[in-house]
Amino acid sequence: MELEPKTIRVLGALMEKARTTPESYPLTLNALVHACNQKTSRDPVTDYDEDEVLDALDALREMGFVMRVDLAGSRTAKFRENLSTQWDLSAEEYALLATLFLRGAQTPGQLRQRSDRMHPFADLQQVNDCLHQMQEREEEPHCLVRSLERAAGTKEIRWEHTFLPESAPAAGIVEEEEQKLPPPQNQQPSRIDQLEERLAAFENRLKAIEELLHELND
Repeated sequence: MELEPKTIRVLGALMEKARTTPESYPLTLNALVHACNQKTSRDPVTDYDEDEVLDALDALREMGFVMRVDLAGSRTAKFRENLSTQWDLSAEEYALLATLFLRGAQTPGQLRQRSDRMHPFADLQQVNDCLHQMQEREEEPHCLVRSLERAAGTKEIRWEHTFLPESAPAAGIVEEEEQKLPPPQNQQPSRIDQLEERLAAFENRLKAIEELLHELND
């Protein structure tokens, strides 16, 4: 199964926010556009507009990977992921797959650090064990991730999800990047991440207040 890059970004953003900002989830279209286009924790950084995100949502809803949520008394539709239910993902699989959707091919060390807010892994062995299980699943789809050829001069292989054509090997810079990663237990959300998430939550609350005022005026 191959997905379009836009649908992968939308799906990854929904999966991430479900775990990191549950108080503002499901997401409105505006909040989802903002989540897709974050300047941090995204590779590549995108600039999707509402129409592009809506197109991706329509495609994902046809596949059953996303659901529209219409809350009583609210005139604004919200959206949530349904992939974890469709594929019966464990918490570990969910966190790794969402991180791969948002940032492409990564080493186990990078995955451990970057997925920590969705699911904390005790050590690298747990990450590697989970990746191998995702590569040889008994359930469908049978292969969620694949390992890439080791780049020259590196000691770590990279992993990617299987829903885009296979990536080319990295040009020998992964080991250097791996050495720069801080220990996951010391990781804290960046100031920009915190502000972006607070802004998304504020926008959702403001939208709800506007709807309530409109209903009272009617």
